[in-house]
Amino acid sequence: MSVHTLYKQLVHLDPVEHKYTDSTGKEYMSFSHLYHFLVPKFNAEYIAGHVARSEGTSKEAVLGKWQSATDEGTRIDAALEYFTKTGQIKDDDADLEPIIKHVLSKYSTYHQTYEQLVVFSEKYRTAGSLDKLGLLSNRKDSRFHLSDFKCFEAGMSYTPKGQAWLNPPFDYLPNTKYTKINFQTSYYAWHLEQLTGRKCERIFVDMIRPIRDNKGKVINYANSVIPMPYMKHQVELLLETFKDKIINTLEPAVIELEDF
Repeated sequence: MSVHTLYKQLVHLDPVEHKYTDSTGKEYMSFSHLYHFLVPKFNAEYIAGHVARSEGTSKEAVLGKWQSATDEGTRIDAALEYFTKTGQIKDDDADLEPIIKHVLSKYSTYHQTYEQLVVFSEKYRTAGSLDKLGLLSNRKDSRFHLSDFKCFEAGMSYTPKGQAWLNPPFDYLPNTKYTKINFQTSYYAWHLEQLTGRKCERIFVDMIRPIRDNKGKVINYANSVIPMPYMKHQVELLLETFKDKIINTLEPAVIELEDF
């Protein structure tokens, strides 16, 4: 997490439990938890069974493939963060050096960049950790760009899977990976705007796609930039619509049963 003076860091992330709390122990809701109000939680076991049947393989093989992709994405994220902080590549990540330097070179023109910033809203009790923030100047009202690193072997998905549309009041938006990430990055941008008074000028996904040979071994990486519109008003509607549910989820009411 970057050390900064952009705003007072009142909320922190426990990286093990992945929980956001303030100094009093009050918990804040993450984006992934909040988004489950709009679409059912991904049931890996159930979906893997369907994929296995359609591909003529086992559920265990599908789950293993998914885990391998997740592990590769985690490794790339860690290597990006380590190189940003130290300017070095670990020996175990030597194969990533070309793609890491290529990806991060596009951030060299910013006045200042920050990584893994925890943004939050005391009003709504929500929080999140953004990947990369770029400030355009040293002015206190400098506009900012926000990016999110993603590592998807198939690239971005624009096709709904399972439930076709999000739940109301967003049932006009397709339930796709693109929609979720657009919401997620806009959620980060909105929180940052509220905390700093700065305006978001640009949001994009920095996509890193592993390329494998016919034996499944990663032989190269491709990088592309995917623009995202700023869904500011949708984020505000999301938070207002579910503000009571957020609090009730974080602080379940205790029902006292009387003795009869």
